[in-house]
Amino acid sequence: GTPMTDALPLRPAGLIRLIGSLIYDWLVLLGVLMLLGFVAVAFNKFLTGADAIAPGNPLFILWNLLIIYFYFAGFWVTKTQTVGMRAWRIHLASTNNRPLGWMHATLRLLAAIPAWGLAGMGIFWRYTNQDRIGWQDQASWTQVYYRPKR
Repeated sequence: GTPMTDALPLRPAGLIRLIGSLIYDWLVLLGVLMLLGFVAVAFNKFLTGADAIAPGNPLFILWNLLIIYFYFAGFWVTKTQTVGMRAWRIHLASTNNRPLGWMHATLRLLAAIPAWGLAGMGIFWRYTNQDRIGWQDQASWTQVYYRPKR
């Protein structure tokens, strides 16, 4: 079923809004990664005296993956939408009548990797079912909804 917010039925977000919000979020996230990358390099310089972090450094890779995880999961769990989602007036909601939690967010992020990575097959999957849900929605019991302006 479709959730109701203030007596307005919500409808699933369209593909253009999903892609637009994702591009917006990745641009914001790129800035965050650059800023926190400078912090990591400064910390590395303090600890080791090296001017740069070696390519393929597992701690630096983990650092970046954690930043990406907490950007998306943190916004979803606390605000139900990321910065990009807010700009495109879409938000994430649970389909199992539970508040969005870290498990929803983690499952959604893990399922988004093949959903987007396999030529978007998991995203286009939404056109094969009446609820308009993709792989990451199915895996995490969530759905992205559009909130029109009032």
